[in-house]
Amino acid sequence: MLEKKKLLIGAAGVAIAAAYSAPVDAKITLAADEPSGWEFSVDGNVNAFYVYSTGYLANKAGGQTQRTSRGDNSRIQTGLLPSKFGFGVQGPASNGVQLRGYFGLYPQIQNGATKTGRGAQIDMREIYAAASGDFGEVLFGRTLSLFQRNAIVQDMTLFGVGATANNVANNGTTLGRIGFGYVYPDFNASFRWTSPSYSGTTLSVGIYDPSKITAGTANGAAGNATADEADLPRFEGELNVNLSQISEGSNLAISGMYQEAQYNTTSNVGGSEIEAHGVHVGGTLVGGPVALTAHYYNGECLGITLQMDSGGMSQDGVCREHDGYYVQATYNYGSGKVGASWGGSYQDKAGNDGSANDAKEEQEMWTLGIYHNLAPEWLAVAEYSRAEEDWYDKEAVDERGESDIFSVGMFYLW
Repeated sequence: MLEKKKLLIGAAGVAIAAAYSAPVDAKITLAADEPSGWEFSVDGNVNAFYVYSTGYLANKAGGQTQRTSRGDNSRIQTGLLPSKFGFGVQGPASNGVQLRGYFGLYPQIQNGATKTGRGAQIDMREIYAAASGDFGEVLFGRTLSLFQRNAIVQDMTLFGVGATANNVANNGTTLGRIGFGYVYPDFNASFRWTSPSYSGTTLSVGIYDPSKITAGTANGAAGNATADEADLPRFEGELNVNLSQISEGSNLAISGMYQEAQYNTTSNVGGSEIEAHGVHVGGTLVGGPVALTAHYYNGECLGITLQMDSGGMSQDGVCREHDGYYVQATYNYGSGKVGASWGGSYQDKAGNDGSANDAKEEQEMWTLGIYHNLAPEWLAVAEYSRAEEDWYDKEAVDERGESDIFSVGMFYLW
């Protein structure tokens, strides 16, 4: 006999669903066949924002991509989270082992640049299977990476817009606080083990499909160093400590990553190998309706916005040092929350960074937002963000970018 049931959750639960994977309490169970133990479920969201941004083009001769808005622009688009349709299947437990699988499809709603430009392509962010039991959980496939994942999950702009990064040519999601307090963990192929929960505390370690490490400056100009040969996977880990004994809903996360890569034969650099590594610590402390969040990271060859594949090193192949942080305070008033956050990402010059190949010095942003539940499955959002970025050669020429971003939008969640 098939039994149908529907579970609705608020914004906090869906945030975890969207960023980590599909949790068991954030879904609609389509069919649960009790005699056989098979269960099929769906979860997802549709979101749309009206975004108005104003800013100006930085007067830079070269260097890394501008992440603030340029000119005056109106958009109707998805926010930091794309829309989503997820499909899950869970089989019967066998010998104490529970198996499940998940496919997540993540499209955007807007076209890119032109009325006929098809921007709403399906992004296959999550494709994985997992086995859980007394040993913990073994997951294989594609899902959110461990390094700094807690930083994006606890970022209030996850359900908003944050930085927009571009004008009408942008056919992807917005940035939220990515590059303005943490670097994007992204969704990657992996084998991952998570320990059994000890009073809510877990340890996760994984091996990941490695990434190339590149200068990523001047829009791929000739001579950019690229290390795109890797004889070992990338290693990532996270310790997630439950602090509910201090206050319900509080946690502390410590994560790290390490990867080696070798330069290909066409790179105009000396040496044969480069190492990317980083550490991150952060969490949330909850006291009644108030939640205080802080995250910090530090490392080399990480990049300032996207991990490793954009600006991790100078054009002559020397690792840049990177760090960043954000702080956030939210107040839950029952049917929603209001919040404010501030943060930035920073990097040091390295190698031949200079006026011709100018490195970005910093990206900073503060955000005010309100996130109101009109119904358990219906979320309304309004945000204002001020984003700024500087290049190292800003005193010689006006190498600054800044923008103001206003946005209002809605989510339908299931």
